[in-house]
Amino acid sequence: MIKDVLVNLSLNAKKDAAVAYAIALARAFDAHVAGVAFAYEPIIGATVMGGIPNSLIEAQRAESERAAEAVKAKFDEAVRREGLSAESHVFTASVAGAADQFGWMARRFDLSVVQQAEQETVPAEALIAEAALFQSGRPVIVVPYIHTGELKLDRVMVC
Repeated sequence: MIKDVLVNLSLNAKKDAAVAYAIALARAFDAHVAGVAFAYEPIIGATVMGGIPNSLIEAQRAESERAAEAVKAKFDEAVRREGLSAESHVFTASVAGAADQFGWMARRFDLSVVQQAEQETVPAEALIAEAALFQSGRPVIVVPYIHTGELKLDRVMVC
């Protein structure tokens, strides 16, 4: 029986299909749903001359935090409208660190829901899906980024 669901709140997706899917699952199974957004640390590449100004690094960090808080607020509003038992969190981590953290968190939930990474986005989504699959030891649903419509459980692929 599914009692609690963990969903990754994507910062980069045009449409976060995983959130809608996780909410529909929680509604169908009367489960608790937890949304997790990651504010990514800036990736600082090597420079030929000089360093990168601290103000630029802080601006990137602030933008990532704003984006994470925005998707968290959107998730909070969606679960409030549905009247679901829910919680949401924002964590700051590197891209690889976020994947590891999500994989560890997924161990504590009955099911994880992640969105398939879009080809044009940062690889964070792909790493998070991979960590959920290989580090959690729990069931994972990877929702295609092109998914639309309601929850349908008439066709299931197990692999």
